[in-house]
Amino acid sequence: MSSIVVLLIAAVAVVIAIGLAYLPLRLLVEHMARNLRELIQRQRERRLVHRETPDRRKVAPPAP
Repeated sequence: MSSIVVLLIAAVAVVIAIGLAYLPLRLLVEHMARNLRELIQRQRERRLVHRETPDRRKVAPPAP
């Protein structure tokens, strides 16, 4: 009987731990995704700006 109680308490502790960890993890992932979207948008805007120096990126040959 006492082993069932111990297992039940352990299961409840695991459920509580997962529940408490879910919200901070979700907030962290959303923050990282927002920063990544902003970075991609800034890169797009920078590529559209005409610069005096030539483009140094290597252009891949067209696929046959």
